[in-house]
Amino acid sequence: MMLLMRHNLAIRDADQKRPVYEDIKIDTAFRKISPRSIGFHIWRIQNDHVETLPKDQYGTFYDECTYVIYAASLAGTNCDKSTISREIKTPGAVIERNIHFWLGSNITPERSKSAAYKIIELDLHLDHKTTQFRESQGNEGIRFLSYFKEEGILVHSGCDASSTPVEPRLYQITGTAPQRCVQQKTISWQCFNSGQVMILQTATILYVWIGRSTGSTERIFGLKVGKRLKELHGVAELAIVDDGYEQSMTAARKEVWNGYLNLSKRFVKPMPLTPTVSDQMLKLYQCDTVNGVFRVELVKTGPLEQADLYGRDSIYIVDYFPSAIWIWIGRSSHKQNRAEAMRHVRGYVIKKGYPASTPVARVIDGLEPAEFVSLFPSWTSADINGNTVKGISEKFDALTLIQRPRLAARIQLMDDGSGDATVYQIGVDEVKEIPTKYAKTFYSGNCYAVHYQVACSTEHANGSLPNSIRNIVYLWCGLNAPHEHRTIGEAFLAELCDHLKKNVVQIRISEGMEPPHFLQIFKGALIVLNAQDPSLEQAGGVVNIRNYPTSFVLKVVGNTTYSCKAVQVSSKTLYYPEDCYILKAPDNEVWIWCGQYSTGDSREMAKSIAGHLGEYSLVMEGNETDEFFSSVGEKFLKQLKKTTTAGNVIAPVPMNVAQTWDHAAIALYRCQLPEEGKPTLRQIFAFSQQDLRPDGVFLLDAGNIVYVWIGDHTLPEEHGQCWELAKQLIASHPVQRDTSMPIATVRQGEEPITFVGFFDTWDKKYYETCVLYENLRAEIDYPNGIGAGGRLPGAPIPIPRSSVRSDDGSSDDFDRYQKYPLDMLRGDPANLPASINPTRKEVHLTHDDFVTVFSMTYHEFEELPKWKQVELKKQRKLF
Repeated sequence: MMLLMRHNLAIRDADQKRPVYEDIKIDTAFRKISPRSIGFHIWRIQNDHVETLPKDQYGTFYDECTYVIYAASLAGTNCDKSTISREIKTPGAVIERNIHFWLGSNITPERSKSAAYKIIELDLHLDHKTTQFRESQGNEGIRFLSYFKEEGILVHSGCDASSTPVEPRLYQITGTAPQRCVQQKTISWQCFNSGQVMILQTATILYVWIGRSTGSTERIFGLKVGKRLKELHGVAELAIVDDGYEQSMTAARKEVWNGYLNLSKRFVKPMPLTPTVSDQMLKLYQCDTVNGVFRVELVKTGPLEQADLYGRDSIYIVDYFPSAIWIWIGRSSHKQNRAEAMRHVRGYVIKKGYPASTPVARVIDGLEPAEFVSLFPSWTSADINGNTVKGISEKFDALTLIQRPRLAARIQLMDDGSGDATVYQIGVDEVKEIPTKYAKTFYSGNCYAVHYQVACSTEHANGSLPNSIRNIVYLWCGLNAPHEHRTIGEAFLAELCDHLKKNVVQIRISEGMEPPHFLQIFKGALIVLNAQDPSLEQAGGVVNIRNYPTSFVLKVVGNTTYSCKAVQVSSKTLYYPEDCYILKAPDNEVWIWCGQYSTGDSREMAKSIAGHLGEYSLVMEGNETDEFFSSVGEKFLKQLKKTTTAGNVIAPVPMNVAQTWDHAAIALYRCQLPEEGKPTLRQIFAFSQQDLRPDGVFLLDAGNIVYVWIGDHTLPEEHGQCWELAKQLIASHPVQRDTSMPIATVRQGEEPITFVGFFDTWDKKYYETCVLYENLRAEIDYPNGIGAGGRLPGAPIPIPRSSVRSDDGSSDDFDRYQKYPLDMLRGDPANLPASINPTRKEVHLTHDDFVTVFSMTYHEFEELPKWKQVELKKQRKLF
């Protein structure tokens, strides 16, 4: 497959005249930026003029303008609008430089061309050692959004403050992490839906309208922006209006509101469904330019490897539509190719027929950003000169990790495994505790639950961060375990967690993907045998004398107590001289066979495991005794010879042990759980503890384990979805991963050090002082104390929520139900949505409509006898 794209086939910035590289002159505003400095800068492009924005305007944009954003930080650190500019004089310090150009939704092609050309100037000034991102309004990338997390993004209509009158204005708040407040072109009920916060700015009152289906994060942001706009424009009063409770406003506030949005014409659409994204597929194209024609040729589809990007002067396009399109430039490629890369990739987007808003980015070999690296299963970092950046190879003692959360997270050890552990075997009819003597032997045909009590869970004298948990409950499922055993095991784990109540983490793991701490509990001596535990076939379940198979071979995997286990292998398995094996012979003799290239650590771990099977003898490859061969047989030696070909050892296939993590793979996602449709995951770049909001469910993808963090203010029905959300993340990740990888659930305030260690800072008391929507609202509603606000007496305040309940008769929470117009509910039942119960139409009325129809509140209505309720509904044509 080959696509031919001529340079003049493009739109907006792509159809600009090809610049002559040698004639480019760098704008004066850009020359003030030192290539060796870090900092954050924003310029607005007005035709060919570059206007430097003051810091107090960072985060405020106009939809008819283009902006250039430059963010520079030391490698491994994050940058945002509060970053202070300073020169870096440390020799060898690596600076990550990112250029974004932002295009408003109403930008003209001429202004787009000007911005694209200015990007080339800034990139040239920085010697092309930058990553470039093209951002369009409403489709900004996660890195760009991270710059404005604290105060969000405010988008005005026009090209400057004089473009539209200060009042009246209508703003719509959209997005998460951060939110965006966007001025609407018209003031109309058509702009409203129950899943958003709206702001109506008038000369005397600034209204913040709270959509019924919004969560506390959106509501808090709406109130903060409202206060900001009120102070900026000198509006006298700030009023909060709840979706469906508009009639609860005072007469004076209703009069002003009706002047712009007449309540008699009120129409609020339901929360829109999140569009489903089809399965994404990575595609790799190799590029070159021949006779003025930019050509791309498909070379690979599916999972990519770093080795696929070969050639220092090569150019590749990595297509991960609709998320992003990347163009990768080899470090030895001509500077003209670097300058024109964004034009080329925009031409590719047009030729493919992708939307104009599709995010595109240019990356330079050796300067790849984390977002790009995350598309590959492994990545060896190298600087721009091709020098490999060495990783940490130091070994860490588990005990020291207790006081060092960052290292604890890296190794995934919560303690040294010295706490008390109880192992349970899951059966169809019962769950029984396994005696300690036999608790280190698992069978792949079974499921096991392990209750571990953390050894170090109180604060140390030196003030180091403690574990916030006291219990860990694991569910281990063998590869051949029946599905019913897994179901019973999950129910047992939930029951055990309910019994423990607090300070507990629940982790589900599968055979072959055991996390380090699980192995540490067994001191690296876990034995996994094939088939099912024979004790289950005997009356009485687990017995005191465990009958091991007559003979078997165990392969020792790993060389530390937190990475080691012994797994049974078949007689057809190839044996390698790098490994150690434990053999139980038919004559009950136990042997340790150590390959000639095995390490001393591996041999020590093999001894530890073999000791649980009885007395053992150790032999080295090449020094096997006659006694060994008479006990084991010649078959083992013949199998060993098959692993060599012409004197070369065949590389062994590594067995799974989930242990190390790649920093580029660490990502935080917020879960959005709509009323209908599939849940969506929104990645948060440069995450911090402050991103974990109490009203949300978040996924921390640590590469080898996924943590599900559950806030205190989430709904119970959201808790039950956490396991499926984690599986969805694993299945949808661009890098193919084992779907059986460990998943852990963590509750707010009960985070283990292996979780908090992924955050740069962690404050245990943060949630005690975290700003809550209810408190912020009370300050606005009642500035002079309770009862001094502008709401009618007795009007309830809807609580924030992140999802809306369909009518299942399981809750009387009136505001959780989807709302529909009165005329629709009284109309033909065949035209009603399937989620509406025809016998309970009244719960789908807004509060105002309910009071108008029944002359009472819903809660008063609920106190009536059922026969009276039915009679009233029939009279009002709602039954």
